[in-house]
Formats: sequence, C-alpha cells, structure tokens
Amino acid sequence: MDLVLPGGRVLSWAEFGDPAGLPVVFLHGTPGSRLSRPDEQALSGIRLITMDRPGYGRSDPVERSTLLGVADDVGALTTALGIERFGVTGFSGGAPYALACGVRLADRLTGVAAVALTGPYRELGTLRGRQLWQSWKMRFVPGAGRRYVTHAAQWYAVDPLAQHRRALAAGDDPWLRPAEDAQREGARQNATGLISDWLATDVHPWGFALRDVTGRVLIWAGRRDPGRAVPDAPLVAARLPDTEVRISEEAGHTPSPADWWETLTWSGGVHRHQIGQ
Repeated sequence: MDLVLPGGRVLSWAEFGDPAGLPVVFLHGTPGSRLSRPDEQALSGIRLITMDRPGYGRSDPVERSTLLGVADDVGALTTALGIERFGVTGFSGGAPYALACGVRLADRLTGVAAVALTGPYRELGTLRGRQLWQSWKMRFVPGAGRRYVTHAAQWYAVDPLAQHRRALAAGDDPWLRPAEDAQREGARQNATGLISDWLATDVHPWGFALRDVTGRVLIWAGRRDPGRAVPDAPLVAARLPDTEVRISEEAGHTPSPADWWETLTWSGGVHRHQIGQ
C-alpha cells in the first residue's frame, strides 16, 4: 500500500499480524524492505506496520535521507492510519531510526526497541585507527562519503541476495531465515535505499544525541552477534534516561521468534511482568 506524503513523495507500507493487536511500527534492517518482518509466530497479538525507507521498494528516494526525516515519515504514516499511540521496533540498521522516533515522536510512543543496534560511534568514541581515519575522510572530504558507500553498495543492485545467502550458509546466526522476497523488493530501485541508509547512519551525524531520546527504550542484542551490538549496548544505555538491556545468550544477530514476540510486545506497551496475565 502507498501513502502520498505532503509534497507528493510516495511512502510504501504494509501490515501484518493481528489487526486488533498492539500497534507496532517495525523498521527493517539494512538492506531490507516493508516485506521484512519477524516470523508469524512472533506476531501474536501484534498489529505490525512496516514501511520502505526512502529508496527501498516502492518508496520514493529523497535527496538526503536522515534518521529524523524517517521518524517524521513514521509519524505521518501512523497519523494517516488513525493510530495515536504505538510502539516502534527497529532491527539492525533500522535501530537508529527507532531511536530517532524516540526524539521526534516521544509523546506518541508506548516504547522503543532497538534490536541489534550499532551505536553512534562519534558519540560513543568506539572507532580506532584506520576506521577512525576513514570515518573522518568520509565526513569531511567533499563527496568522499557518497563515493565510498555508492561503490560499496553496488553488490545489492547486482545480486540483492548475495549477503543474505552468505550469512545463511555460514550458519552463525541461528535464527536467520530466508527472506528472498524482502531483499529483492528492497532492491527494486537498485542500491538507492542501501546508499541512503549508509549515508544516514554511518557517514552523516545522526542529528541528535542519545540523551535526547526520551521515554522507555529496550536494547536487545544476541551474545553471538559478531558486530558491536553487545559491547555498544551498555554504552548506549548509560546515555539514555529510561533503558532496559536484554542480552540473549543463544542468539546471534537475529532474535528468536520468542525474543521477537517479547520485544514487540514490550515496545507495544506491555511490560515483561504483565505477559501472560
């Protein structure tokens, strides 16, 4: 389904789960699309609303995508759907956008869940050596950041399943599932969405500090995640006013269906001690 935003830009979205359930906006990983979502068994009692970020799927690209701009899109979509209060869950590359919703839409949110989050390296000071030099170059040398990510993202236009196929074959992420339709849909506009994501989350400043994220935040990470999700979790939590951290000992980058359900339910406004009541 498509929503025409003020100015004529198209935002494509979808809905899954229980139409009468807790409304939760799910922000897909990088790359992905509105078809990316947790397993069906994780959606019991959840009305899951998904959307293509700019340049993915059928959503029109923008000149410069930002975290706060996507949060504004979430606000526009939920308003159009007549939803006043809702939760937001962002997975992997979608997690920073979920935190941005905690800045822009704080008074409307029942909770924000940041799943497999890599925190803002500038604020956390987590880059060293060559990575730090490369990030400086991409930020301050005119055009360097866009050139770098445009080149790095071309694999997605050529074969959008390449990265996903390798991850499945490695077997290091036990709850990862085939998502061919979601990845192919994400690449409908070639690598446009992936480039926009990388620029917004890794090259340009986020546009807000972690202390600006108000309200309830859940940070979830799998102990076997090879990235920075686990070490970044306490660093991010220390800068947020109301945060819970959950580390799943058996998971890698992707939550199990049970973890997904608890996370979605949490962001929808139900605390752990209320589950099952």
